[in-house]
Amino acid sequence: MVQGFFLGLSTGAVCLAYCAPTLVPYILGEGKGVWQTSIIVAQFLGGRLLGYLFFAVIAWGLNCSLVNQLGSNEGAIGVIYIILAAALALYGLANKSALCAGRSSTWSGLWLNGQRPAMIPMSLGFLTGLNLCPPFLLALANASEFNQLSQSILFFFNFFLGTTVYFIPAPLLGTFNWLPAFKVVGKLAAAITAIYYLYTGIVMIGGGLLL
Repeated sequence: MVQGFFLGLSTGAVCLAYCAPTLVPYILGEGKGVWQTSIIVAQFLGGRLLGYLFFAVIAWGLNCSLVNQLGSNEGAIGVIYIILAAALALYGLANKSALCAGRSSTWSGLWLNGQRPAMIPMSLGFLTGLNLCPPFLLALANASEFNQLSQSILFFFNFFLGTTVYFIPAPLLGTFNWLPAFKVVGKLAAAITAIYYLYTGIVMIGGGLLL
């Protein structure tokens, strides 16, 4: 299954380009140090791996039909973009300090109040893992050709490892934690990115409905 690793290694720069607009604003917005940023990146990548394996298993079970359907159905991709936009907007526009004690018992309150901090990067990673970029579609097509589920999962896991090499420098963004302005920039960038994904999602859904 070494071909999965080399496929990820050869296309990882494209994967990073798709994930960076989501990951970088969150890292800057948190304003954590290098070690804590490393944990955030690990959580993000963990969610991304779950998204990868989710589609890899389904593609194997349906023997490429899912790849063909989703590759040509912009509406399905648009829905994923809108969900990702909502998650980014929720993070970018939320004011954690404004949460009152009465709301802290709700799931959303816990999520935003930092009591479940892993949920945010993992959720963002999972949604970007569902992003059907060209390398991802290529990996799906390859994984769906295996007769055994274990082979398909191993191939996609190796693909994930290959792409992860490009995320190794990401924790170094934690060196900017001493600049409070970067937290504001990160929050604003998350909100702006949310607008982009929302617009793209709506356009893709609209285009899919016209087909």
